[in-house]
Amino acid sequence: MKRSRLWTGLASATSFFLVASTLGMNCMMGYQGTINQALGISTSKVVNENDSAAEDTIYFESEYGELNAENLQKLIADTYDESVTEQEEGSVLLKNENNALPLSAEETRITLFGHAVAQPLYKSNSAGSSGYEGEYCIDLYTAMTDAGFAVNDTLFDAYKSSSTSRSSGVASFGQEETEWALGEEDSSFYTKELQESWQDDYNDVAIVMLSREGGEGAEVQTEDPTGISQLALHQEEKDLLQMIKDSGKFKKTIVLVNSGNAMELNWLDEYNVDACLWIGLPGQRGFEGVANILTGAANPSGHLTDTYAVNSLSAPAVVNGSFNNQNWTNLDYVLQNTEDAEENLAWYSVQAEGIYVGYKYYETRYEDTILGQGNAASAKGSTTGKNWNYNEEVQYPFGYGLSYTSFEQKLDGVEIDGDDIKVTVTVTNTGNAAGKSVVQVYAQTPYGDYEKTNKVEKSAVQLLDFGKTDVLEPGASQTVTIDCDKYLLASYDYVNAKGYIISEGAHYISIGDNSHDALNNILAAKGASGMVTVTGSAAEGNADKTYKWDETFDDTSYRNSEYTGEEVTNQFADCDINYWQENAVTYLSRNDWDATYPVSATKIEATDEMIEVLNGNYYEKPEDALSISDYTLGENQNIPLATLIGKDYDDEAWETYLNQFTLEELSVLTADNFGTAEIASVGKPAVVVGDGPDGAGGKFDEKEYGDGRDDCCFPCENILAATFNKDLLERRGELMAEEAMYLGMAEIWMPGTNLHRTPFGGRNFEYYSEDAVMTYLCSVQEVQAMESKGVHAGEKHLTGNDQENNRQGISVFFNEQAFREGSLRGSEGALTEGGGQAVMHAFNRLGMKWCSASTALCTQVLGNEWGFNGQQETDAVATAEGYKAHFATTLAAGTNTYCLDFSGASSKALVKEIKANDDGYLLGKLRDSAHNYLYIIANSAVMNGYSTDSKVVSITPWWQPAMYAAIAVFAVLEILFLAVLIRSRRKAAIKVEEVQK
Repeated sequence: MKRSRLWTGLASATSFFLVASTLGMNCMMGYQGTINQALGISTSKVVNENDSAAEDTIYFESEYGELNAENLQKLIADTYDESVTEQEEGSVLLKNENNALPLSAEETRITLFGHAVAQPLYKSNSAGSSGYEGEYCIDLYTAMTDAGFAVNDTLFDAYKSSSTSRSSGVASFGQEETEWALGEEDSSFYTKELQESWQDDYNDVAIVMLSREGGEGAEVQTEDPTGISQLALHQEEKDLLQMIKDSGKFKKTIVLVNSGNAMELNWLDEYNVDACLWIGLPGQRGFEGVANILTGAANPSGHLTDTYAVNSLSAPAVVNGSFNNQNWTNLDYVLQNTEDAEENLAWYSVQAEGIYVGYKYYETRYEDTILGQGNAASAKGSTTGKNWNYNEEVQYPFGYGLSYTSFEQKLDGVEIDGDDIKVTVTVTNTGNAAGKSVVQVYAQTPYGDYEKTNKVEKSAVQLLDFGKTDVLEPGASQTVTIDCDKYLLASYDYVNAKGYIISEGAHYISIGDNSHDALNNILAAKGASGMVTVTGSAAEGNADKTYKWDETFDDTSYRNSEYTGEEVTNQFADCDINYWQENAVTYLSRNDWDATYPVSATKIEATDEMIEVLNGNYYEKPEDALSISDYTLGENQNIPLATLIGKDYDDEAWETYLNQFTLEELSVLTADNFGTAEIASVGKPAVVVGDGPDGAGGKFDEKEYGDGRDDCCFPCENILAATFNKDLLERRGELMAEEAMYLGMAEIWMPGTNLHRTPFGGRNFEYYSEDAVMTYLCSVQEVQAMESKGVHAGEKHLTGNDQENNRQGISVFFNEQAFREGSLRGSEGALTEGGGQAVMHAFNRLGMKWCSASTALCTQVLGNEWGFNGQQETDAVATAEGYKAHFATTLAAGTNTYCLDFSGASSKALVKEIKANDDGYLLGKLRDSAHNYLYIIANSAVMNGYSTDSKVVSITPWWQPAMYAAIAVFAVLEILFLAVLIRSRRKAAIKVEEVQK
């Protein structure tokens, strides 16, 4: 009896494992692309025949030479050095009272304050490199001790031992979900014993580090659980700063702002803070750069790419954005008449702020206040509830940044020749330390009767371009020439001209230390008075730093795309809520700030017509659609993809090559799981891609190169942008491409080109700036550099994805001027001037249509206007449900691939739809999609080593035979245990019969 129970238990256990392994294998085969990518497995290899190995098949060469262990170490060293340099030039010195920094050689015994010193924020949670988690990461403590400082270990060890932990409250990318927590110690933490640790020693300098964390899916909170803005100073931090101040022990107090989001910093004087340095999110090596700045080994030259407001809630974009999104007022009715999940269609955001995002709001309202126009001094939108006052609204303006030296900039001249504007500036170091100076070029275009009548809004000042000097010794000068694009001065008129215009009247070019300084110079040129500096003191401005010229009205110069000749005209009328409901929103206008400032979120009741579009299934087979039989499928001529290397997109050889694919093979290419599988029959290798602006997110092959560490986690993207250094932007692109070559990646989903529409954007650290032109200019440099090495840069997320809150399916409404000059402009440069060959769409809807289903975006703007013919990919479709599962609609709109389509749902659905309806039109779109994708693969570094005689050979991943073997073992054991069990029970039955006899 006991043996029978034993065999029963063993048979049950093996039965369970047999079923589990069989079901698991089925699931794993459906997700094999994702599994292989996670395990770093390539499922194909190249076999060269007929002496093809002797051919020169290196189409994109590494600057380090052959890919080997020695050269990888050189690359790693360069990525770490680049990280330090980016941090040195991107950190922004916000305050430096009485030259508190750099620290003197005698100020070496320090105390690090704030729990963040023990839990630094290297980067917020998102895709990208994990290099900050390993042994090759340097924290602030290590960087300071390496720089020769003696750090108060008693307090630091107490922080390390504390159970306090910062959390964004959102789990993503394998991290465990926890409740939101600021992560700062309560005042009771600082016991008498801890406070004694700095009474008689370690009190040369108090260095306080404060962090703010968002992340993917984790919007920084406009009102956190403590009841205030997450970006405001919290009680625990106030108590900490007050304790340091009251101790009277420290010669200096330095604050480090470890945040990718703009904190409120109006408290620095209150707590006697001597210096404040914004350090962003430094990645795995950036803290070395921070230490170098503190010691004076490096002179900070970074400038803000965001406005730091006194009150983080004061931007008009906050009224409808972030945590102020709204549900349809008739949400129950909407849910009854739609098929999607509530979280994918319940929310909307109306961008009532129009073009007035970041400094374009604060500085424009400032000019109108100075000039006494547009009711700018109204209390509407005022932080204090009194008349609007610039110095009560802005702490640090866009472009602000201090140095350890001083510079004088002289505008030598401006030359305008057609679309080209050449600005020449001579910079002289007038201080006592060597350093770099940023030259910021701004412009102002007219806001006259035509613009007011036709709702063409104008910022009082806008960035046009920038440059940076070399290191200048005291007394040295350098002339910087900046070539600007006049196109960036054009305004979009969606009411009358329905295209871009150059306004009639006086135009100004101005240089300045920041956007506010540049505007004061323009106001001086206008003869204005009453200007103020950032600190509130009287400012005269300097008209000599401006250039004025007149233009006549022009609605033809930019009527057509310079890339394709296509007419550029209104495409997004239905993304304006006023298209659906008359006068549903009044957009903010400088014509009357008081009458148009959005004081509350816009309420909308979705109409039946809107709900029909919201459902998202728009595709219908055209009446004149071709048949499947009109296309050649499966005509294999043994032509490999390598024969297309270097061929033009329109070369007829592509048609012959594509004729080799079966319908199923074409469809397989739509499911992208950080890469696609090989198709050996047509010589298409397996492809792997990376993801992340701060790093591709891969590990080097230890077997191949003797080093299995992660690729470099660079400083966050807004630190890179804050360098205002195009050489560093270019170098980041080059080094990430070099890493991709070693990782075997054909492309990386980067850079992030969305805007910091509000300071609360959870992924602001992955995006360059609040300003679309800054984003445009930065992306061009980084993308061009990466593409030059045969690694494709796939910018993300196109477009309007300026928040993490409710990002899945939120309906975003705007007018076309704001969209063209804002979100679209931010994405434009990477593709048009940068030559980017891939783009990832966003989760949100443009109006009522998902970005990936918008023909206006995917086909008209990207294809017809920008001339883009690369890969267009959705953001993650994952389980492919709801609005993300309308594959025919999105393919027809211009989408090519579906991100993280684990089970190949897009491939199966498209084949089914094409066959069921004999839909040659959709088949043609599928061929176009394959063409776009294969074109960029053929022209990537992943094809190095392939020739026209090369064969792609499939490799079975080790886990597949291992799983099949496990299934076989469990099956054999199950049969064995069942046989023994049956035999055992028979013996038992025989014994019972014998006993009974």
